[in-house]
Amino acid sequence: MKTVFAIALVAVAGALGVLAMDPHMDIGCAITKARDMASEQRDGWQCLHYAAARDDVDAVAAALDNGLSASARTPDGQTALNIAAEYGSLDVVRTLIRRNVELESRDGRNGFTALHWAAKRYHPAVARALIAAGAKVDAENKWRQTPLWIAAWQADQGNTEIAHILVAAGADIAHTDHKQNTPLIMAARAGHRPMIGYLLDLGADLTARNDQGRQALFQAVAGGHADTVRLLLARGADPNAEAAGTAPLALALDSGRRDIAELLTANGATGYRRYAAAAALARGKRAYNDDNYEAAVNEFSAAIALDADASQAYYRRGLAFAAQGSHHDAELDLRQALSLDANNNEAREALARLYVDGGHYARAVTALEALLASEPDNARALYLLAESRTGLGEPSQASGHFARACTLGFQPACGR
Repeated sequence: MKTVFAIALVAVAGALGVLAMDPHMDIGCAITKARDMASEQRDGWQCLHYAAARDDVDAVAAALDNGLSASARTPDGQTALNIAAEYGSLDVVRTLIRRNVELESRDGRNGFTALHWAAKRYHPAVARALIAAGAKVDAENKWRQTPLWIAAWQADQGNTEIAHILVAAGADIAHTDHKQNTPLIMAARAGHRPMIGYLLDLGADLTARNDQGRQALFQAVAGGHADTVRLLLARGADPNAEAAGTAPLALALDSGRRDIAELLTANGATGYRRYAAAAALARGKRAYNDDNYEAAVNEFSAAIALDADASQAYYRRGLAFAAQGSHHDAELDLRQALSLDANNNEAREALARLYVDGGHYARAVTALEALLASEPDNARALYLLAESRTGLGEPSQASGHFARACTLGFQPACGR
């Protein structure tokens, strides 16, 4: 209780100090400004801005009548109208409109107009007032995003009231931002189902793509929104529409969203086994890079179960087995990788290293000579070949290979 009382005394003292510096300041502004000064917030705000935020019409009128400009900006570039729209201060918005403030003033943070802020913060009455006063319904921010685009992104609002207001005033439902995202694409990315239904009812294009080639369905998958995916599929979205060579099904599986993968498959998506194998392979690589070799073996095994001809899966599992010290299993997998793909020189090099580590130098030489026939400047292979020749008691040949590997920049070979 003493602490609370002390804080209150500090706030009052601060407010009195602020008033002493500016006798025209209202007490509400003084208290708020003193509090913000103590917490280092809203630096540079004037009383007009504080009054706009708390919807204090009298304080706004007093500030303007005392000579403050309605276009005065905070350090973030916000005008009183921007702030009033952001905070939903309807009475202040109306007061400022009556004083003929600039409706299209953009803040310095992101180029939002007041209408952008009303759309983002869900203040429908403020949006109506601004539009009635002549605010541009398709005003663009720094990224060419309109108020409708902003509203489509606000899934937490859970309704389309702002969108209805904007569309009724002529908002363009197909307007794209600087990355070619339409409001529908953004609604899908955010999982805003009511907005998606509304925009589709208005004729929004399900096949529109952004600059990454992604359609609304792909973005819904990227966002992990199963219900949104279901809605878009029901409205006719193509489950096989790829973006930059990646199918929605592949993305779902790689993200571990089997529920979404099942939805896509049930609605005509193809390639499940291939994409599931690729996803397991990717998870295995991540586990291997994290030194979780048991998990890596399990994921690579899953990839092999889905695609028995996957040379890369055998190669990767061979590496994981080797890291675990299971050299016999590693050799079997690496040999299988080569039988499936004779050009898999990564597997050939790994097999040679396994042979060198196990003292099987003649086998290593055979593998390495085959590798160097196609990659004569492979410094690691030359080094392993030199190690093998050393193991076989052939120092003169080994010396030449060490020298060549060193010349190619493989430092462990230098000085051997």
